[in-house]
This record gives sequence, C-alpha cells and structure tokens, in this order.
Amino acid sequence: SLLQEIKQQTEITEGSRRQVEENQETITIRRESEDKQKTDKMTILWTSVYGVLVVEIVLLVALLMSCISTQLWCTIVATINTQIEGVGQKILQYSGTKAAIEALNANWVYEWRQKMFNAYSAFWSLVAFLAFLFLNCLRQLWMVYIIRTEHKYQDVDEMAKMVDNADMFRAQRNVYISGLAFALALVIKRVFTLVITLGRVRDERDKYKKFFVEQKDS
Repeated sequence: SLLQEIKQQTEITEGSRRQVEENQETITIRRESEDKQKTDKMTILWTSVYGVLVVEIVLLVALLMSCISTQLWCTIVATINTQIEGVGQKILQYSGTKAAIEALNANWVYEWRQKMFNAYSAFWSLVAFLAFLFLNCLRQLWMVYIIRTEHKYQDVDEMAKMVDNADMFRAQRNVYISGLAFALALVIKRVFTLVITLGRVRDERDKYKKFFVEQKDS
C-alpha cells in the first residue's frame, strides 16, 4: 500500500509538472504572438514617421531653392486647401448630415468645416501628433534607462543585458527620429512664412516701381 501511495503521488507530481510546463509554453507562445503584433504595429508607425521626415527634408530643400517662385507655392497651398475642403464636403454629403444641416438651418457647421478642413489645420494637427510622439518617446527612453540601471546592480544574465541594450538603442532611435521630424515641421512653417512674406514684398515693390516709371514717363 505504501508503494502504491508513493506511485500515485509520483504520478500526480508528474501530471502537475506537465500541466505547468504546458501552461508555460502556452503563455510563452501567447507573449511571442503579442510581441510580434506589437512589433508590426510599431514598424508601421515608425516607417510612416520616417517617411514624413524624408518628405520634410525634401520640402525644406525645395523652399530654400530660389528658382521656385512664391506664386507656385501659393498655388500648391491653394490646391491642397481645395482638396481638403472637398474631402470635408464629401464627408458631410455621404454621412447624411448635409440634409439635416439644411433642414435645421445650421449654417455654422459649414463655417466650422472651413476652419477645420484646410491646410493650416492639417499642418498643425501633424505638428501636435509629432510633439505627442516625441514626448512619449522621451518617457519610454527614461523608463528603459531606469530598467537598465537597475539591472546593472542586479544579478541578471547576459541575455537580459543584451535585451536592455537593444531597448535602449530602439528608444534613442525613436527619440531622434520623432524629435527631428517635430523640429523640421516648425522650421518648415517658419521658412514658408518668410518665403510668402518675401514674395508679397517683391510683388508690392514691382507694382510701386511700375507706378513710378509710368508717372515719370507721363
């Protein structure tokens, strides 16, 4: 009877151990799947931010080129405004709210649409998103730094240290990309304002010059 009890306890112990191992494998597989999905999402996000950064660099170089006239930039901005306003109009039309607006005589909705759906609002929405992303990257960098510092004074294996180094590299990269994209957006806004102002001053100078030449000839 004693041998049977020992055998039963051994079987129970082995069964529990197998169940624990299966649960650990299930948890590991689930975590790997979640990490893969998260990595895919972050890859899409940072690929998009990197694309925005490249577009900003090209746009800034184009703004600094004197061969592109101010009139062309004004035409481009007007075209972008027209496209964005068309999108807003289509949203109101296909959502079924246009008939309700006309029935309630709520013309303020159209004024709100003109204020919200334009190039100016779209640009500052992008700037706000980049600023939020930059602050979030700074927070993640600080968290990774704290974890890495704690692991220096703890007995951790080399794999954990390698993971900390990879996380630190990734966090620093994200800070550099988001910070540069945010700074370039503000620089582009300032340079674009200066270019437009300079173009208007040139146009007024040409008008006054033409006017004084005509007065002199007459």
